[in-house]
Amino acid sequence: MTRDFLLWTGLLAGPIVWLVSFEANFALAPWACLFQAKFALYLISLVALLLAASSGILAWRQWSALGRELPGDGGGGLPRLRVMAIGGVLLSAMFFLVILAQAIPEVVLGACE
Repeated sequence: MTRDFLLWTGLLAGPIVWLVSFEANFALAPWACLFQAKFALYLISLVALLLAASSGILAWRQWSALGRELPGDGGGGLPRLRVMAIGGVLLSAMFFLVILAQAIPEVVLGACE
């Protein structure tokens, strides 16, 4: 039960964190423009990056606990668990980069641009 929960968390946390941070930045953009303060946008991006990295580390630890082998052609539960763990690492890394790419305009552009 716990391993399945950790695997699903490692697999789904990156996309969910990206979605929440994207929506939060979108909702706070008018506020940042009105007050000419982008610290809330920076904070959201920083927290999202930390959470995405944490989900990748969680998935990596689960993969390590499963033996650090690539899933083979064999059936059974162990290859499925390894696919979920590796998928969690890859998805977390990809969404970490997406969150980072979306944070670049916050740094480069002004609050109302």
